[in-house]
Amino acid sequence: MSKFPVLIACLILCGCVQLPPFYEVGSRAKTPPLIPLSYKAGDHLHRQLSGSGVAGYPMLAASFVDSTNMENTNDLGRLLSEQVASRLSQLGYSVTEVQLRSDELRLQPEGGLLVLSRDLSRINTDVPAYSVLVGTYTVIERQIYVNARVLRTGDGVALASSDFTLPYVRPKKTEGSAMAIQPSVKTVLN
Repeated sequence: MSKFPVLIACLILCGCVQLPPFYEVGSRAKTPPLIPLSYKAGDHLHRQLSGSGVAGYPMLAASFVDSTNMENTNDLGRLLSEQVASRLSQLGYSVTEVQLRSDELRLQPEGGLLVLSRDLSRINTDVPAYSVLVGTYTVIERQIYVNARVLRTGDGVALASSDFTLPYVRPKKTEGSAMAIQPSVKTVLN
């Protein structure tokens, strides 16, 4: 018996199989699992740092930045940093919050008690740290490539690093729209 008809039948059957997408535009159930991915990165960093004693010393967490412009971050960069730092804190690392107001607590009737600030004149900039969590993100085609590292502050040596990707959905351009689109986990079209 010839193997050719069997091969054709296999190819036809394989063509009928549809794999579920990792991410669908407009589907809340299919959004990327950002917290689990961030926590996995934190776990990966922790495994590399285990036994080094780094957990016993203060660590700062910097916003993850756009690799094409190290002066630029966005909500995604801030969120990724916060989530990885949160996981490291859960694992026993002394993550120090530099955005803590050094001079006052603010009580807003509608907003509650505020203790964090991005105003340099109000935060404690004299925070000693042995290491710092840093990261970059790069958008290429339909992916956001994320790199997280723990650097020793004294000499910039990378003590640990972790990489992962997120899907990136570009919104459709509207007529007359020339806005720069910032990377995000999910872009909502109005």
